[in-house]
Amino acid sequence: MVIYRPLQTLSPTKKRHDEVESRVSRNEEHQRQDTTCGEGSDETTRDPLLAFERGDVEGVTRRSRAARQRQPWWPITAFTFACVGSIFSLAWVALSLDTLGRSDPSPLEAALSAPFRRPDEDYVLDPDWDFGASNQVRTYDWTIVDKEGDPDGVAKSMMTIDGRFPGPLIEVNEGDVIEVNVHNQASNSTAVHWHGIFQNGTNWMDGAAGVTQCPIAPGASYQYRFNVTGQAGTYFYHGHQGVQALNGLVGPLVIHSKDEATNQPIPYSSDRVVLLQDWYYDSDSGLMRDVLSPGVEDAPIPNTALINGVNQANCSNHPGRVCSGADKPFPNLDLAPGNGHRLRFLNVGGFAWFQIAVDEHDSLPVIEVDGTAVNPSPVPSLVIAPGQRYSTILTTDQSGKDAFWLRARMIKSCFASQTLPEHGIDEAKAVVHYRSQVRRHGGDEPPPLPTTTSKLQYLATCRDLSSTTSFSPSPAQPAPKYADHSWYLRVNLAIGDWRLQRGVMNSSSFRPHLKSPTLHRVLDGLDVNNESFAQAGVLDTAFDPASELVISHTGTAETVDIILQNMDENSHPFHLHGQQMWVLGAGHGYFPGYEALGLNHDGKGLLSPTDSNVINNPLKRDTVTAEGFGWVLLRFVADNPGVWLFHCHVIWHSEAGMGMQFLSRPDIMREWELPDDARRLCDAPEEELRKGAPPKDEVFYGFGDEEEAT
Repeated sequence: MVIYRPLQTLSPTKKRHDEVESRVSRNEEHQRQDTTCGEGSDETTRDPLLAFERGDVEGVTRRSRAARQRQPWWPITAFTFACVGSIFSLAWVALSLDTLGRSDPSPLEAALSAPFRRPDEDYVLDPDWDFGASNQVRTYDWTIVDKEGDPDGVAKSMMTIDGRFPGPLIEVNEGDVIEVNVHNQASNSTAVHWHGIFQNGTNWMDGAAGVTQCPIAPGASYQYRFNVTGQAGTYFYHGHQGVQALNGLVGPLVIHSKDEATNQPIPYSSDRVVLLQDWYYDSDSGLMRDVLSPGVEDAPIPNTALINGVNQANCSNHPGRVCSGADKPFPNLDLAPGNGHRLRFLNVGGFAWFQIAVDEHDSLPVIEVDGTAVNPSPVPSLVIAPGQRYSTILTTDQSGKDAFWLRARMIKSCFASQTLPEHGIDEAKAVVHYRSQVRRHGGDEPPPLPTTTSKLQYLATCRDLSSTTSFSPSPAQPAPKYADHSWYLRVNLAIGDWRLQRGVMNSSSFRPHLKSPTLHRVLDGLDVNNESFAQAGVLDTAFDPASELVISHTGTAETVDIILQNMDENSHPFHLHGQQMWVLGAGHGYFPGYEALGLNHDGKGLLSPTDSNVINNPLKRDTVTAEGFGWVLLRFVADNPGVWLFHCHVIWHSEAGMGMQFLSRPDIMREWELPDDARRLCDAPEEELRKGAPPKDEVFYGFGDEEEAT
């Protein structure tokens, strides 16, 4: 259901409180007028004892006794029953009026008054989860609100779900239907992308603003509803309007497979998510405008890092900011000793790569990569790019200590400067504590802090963990031998007119149409048999490739190769919506050609049957890095109908235009009818839809002054 209405200002909560108080006052006045059993202005209705002067105790007693002797008993009895009945009736009315006057808080009021920090136990997966339960609809109601938060002590305005940070865990079984009712009470428009979810048959639920939907305007509501068949593992959701993912609008999503409880190559007794992200103190919209301004060539460097939304700032380093010196306990992971424990690491940040390790635990076997189960691959530490996820098994088998630091350190070598602003902290920490029972937030005293030390080594580059460790899916998922199409995509950051640096893919810099998403235009074009939307290859008639590079695959299940050639010094983790990709090869320098990998030109088969290793069981994932001045060869099957965004998941690069779109199965899309509620999102004025979006390039041209001059 979509409801569009103008958003009241945020401190209109005062107006709502005033209305409530007004109702309470009116109810109380009404009660004063009506609750007068035996106390009206008519003296004859009063108790006779009250008709005498005060202080004449003896007289009152004597006359009262005489009066009782003279009066018959039945009028008194009748009057007593009537009065008691009236008292109970009026009390019930008063209680009802009081209840009406003191109604439960609205979702907005509840969100604004909710505790900001999400408790540690919220990210522990249900130990009694029923993996074999019948498929069901799992419904969530979210109110998106602007709220001041201080994840590490430094306060800033944030965009939150129900007033808490990070967002709530969504936990479902494969085959379930997820239904999320989003009520946008924030000041900016938004859209929620379900990172890694295939959205097969529900392309309009993908949540990519300007690609698959119009944004949810301030004051509007929208229901996301989709099935999660054919996939299991660790995913997340995040705002997909501008850089809202950097400002609080993120949270984890876990899909359990039916055999998860029994199919554990390394047994584990507990399961939890660990969210990693870089964090900025300045406003996301201000930073976005700055990074897109003329002459700016470097992305802003984060102030700090967070684990599950927490770190501890040194307020003395931030004299110009509002900073609370109150201790913020580090996230605590209570893990039973002598067991394996699944830790699902997610980099939900926007810029920083992370190194992850647990002190004095030298092996973190990886069992899942971006939703793909893999044969256990032991590593001493993880490297995780923005948008990527890894599940590892931590075995609590150390003796002599029961507390250890879990460290997530940003790889500073990938920043323009290795000095963080305002003496920032590059490492987020959590406490791994050997303990059989999970503590409840706000209950027991936090455990003593660990005294362990780190063995993390300095990393000079940002490259995928798969560049140094081999991961093989389990069960095996061989890639197709033969590619129907091979697309060479040159990616870089380029400085153009007006000294504006923008992300570029084959001379195209993506600019989404928030009022007219790509999917809407494609469906409308197919509906009227406009064949410019149905042709194969680059759709250069239906779209302007300078701002919308759209490549279409019209076959039933065509195999597509992507050669990403990174001509930039920055590493770029690319995420493909709606699909997973096989990683056939990667390296530094120029792409060496298919032959170097044992493949025919353009990927059309193997050079020799002995070269089959390249396709036998390569890693399959949805977010893959092309390292600085490097290349990567990807392969996917274009069998999921829809329009799918392919973009760099460094948020500063994607919002600068480093993205393009793939169109798959237009033959099936011809039969689609876009739901009315999805279309109605676009009824909002464009100025509302653009709230929170990157500024248009024209803002920096000076065209407005020229037009006024003419």
